[in-house]
Amino acid sequence: MYREKLQELYDRHRPVFHYTSKAGWINDPNGLIFYEGYYHLFYQHYPDGVTHGAMHWGHARTKDFMEWEELPIALYTDELGVIFSGCMVYDKYNTSGFGSQDKPPLVAVFTHHLEREGRCVQYQSLAYSLDGGMSFSKYGANPVLDLGLKDFRDPKVFWHEDSKKWVLLAAAGRKILFFTSENLKSWTPGEVFSGKGLKPDEIWECPDLVELADEEGEKQWVLFVSQNTLDYVCTGIRYFTGIFNGKGFAAESGVQEELFADFGRDNYAAATYAQTGGRVIQQGWMNCWSYAQKLPEAGFRGSMTLPRELFLRKTADGCRVIQKPVREAEEKMREYLQIVPDNAEVTAEKLPGIYKYTPAGEVGEMVFCNQNSRLRITVDYTYGKITVDRSGCGGNVYGPCFPEAGWKYFRREADRELYVILDVTSIEVFAAGGEAVGTFLYFTQEPFDRIITGRKLHERK
Repeated sequence: MYREKLQELYDRHRPVFHYTSKAGWINDPNGLIFYEGYYHLFYQHYPDGVTHGAMHWGHARTKDFMEWEELPIALYTDELGVIFSGCMVYDKYNTSGFGSQDKPPLVAVFTHHLEREGRCVQYQSLAYSLDGGMSFSKYGANPVLDLGLKDFRDPKVFWHEDSKKWVLLAAAGRKILFFTSENLKSWTPGEVFSGKGLKPDEIWECPDLVELADEEGEKQWVLFVSQNTLDYVCTGIRYFTGIFNGKGFAAESGVQEELFADFGRDNYAAATYAQTGGRVIQQGWMNCWSYAQKLPEAGFRGSMTLPRELFLRKTADGCRVIQKPVREAEEKMREYLQIVPDNAEVTAEKLPGIYKYTPAGEVGEMVFCNQNSRLRITVDYTYGKITVDRSGCGGNVYGPCFPEAGWKYFRREADRELYVILDVTSIEVFAAGGEAVGTFLYFTQEPFDRIITGRKLHERK
């Protein structure tokens, strides 16, 4: 009976551990916030089809990141355009005047995208809620920030206590623009950040600026941007460590090289939850624009990554972002845990599941397989390199980028345990103590039924 139910999940491509809508298309997470006991996930949503269309803000909430309640659509398109990405803030001091001192509002800051008579413009607008995000009213004087630009989107807003002002950062082509405000309605331009060595067709999207602590409790600002090219060949979440002065961000000297939060192809547009009490929890869209609209669908298309908690680790090469599965979900998923020995062939007892594997030697290999498909993880501690290869799962029909392997170098002295979360259509790998994290979609006609590790792989050849 279990295998029959599992096969039904695979036939429908419906994940167990990861959020997806009941129907329609989803992409970027928006408006992530913890409020009155719930983590609220708003997201880009087209309810009337399974490809990118006239975007709305979908809405779901959870207490543990495993059991999700899908709620009515939060924001609909209007005369100012479709509703693109943005964020949510808790206006504790009612600076906006949308609520009261006794009942502060939740305020959504989002991009309106308008195409009319051959012209495209993007500008920033507001909507507010007085019932905990269950319903929203749009600000009557929208937009509140309009530069007349074609590419000006994905605002992230936070309260900066030192300056007693709101800070907004938004993507504008190959730059991140900063603004400040006292009331969320009137914005003053700040500084501009642009990275070095950008490709001619490269664009940045979905910026996020957070303060992370290292093992010694020292904090540093980290700027995340989702990096894309016009042909979607190069995508990923890039980050910089540096200094924030209240008006802009400056990358730390020597860290302009490309640092990526995820070595997989399928984590994009990640954002962090507001109001989490010092914890930094990030969640991304689990997909890639190269093939997102070509993947299998069953009345819905698109899912979110499992949220990760972020930290910093000091290394000889500078500070690096560390990611760990968010503890609420990890606790909920413990019943799915299976310890996989080295040099063995074992039955995949719990699918979907969580797997821990520690190679005995300098090179470790872990393969999930069935009669027709295999997904391989290789880790080499001699060179400090991990590779995830999904080409054995097929996928060439989705485009040339899909079967490509992902890889990352890490410190050879790092933790050797692999922590793998395998769902119906995705795998998330946490290696080197969270220094190397990779997210990959895969599609098979039936579940994996075996796990083979180490020498056992070569004995079977």
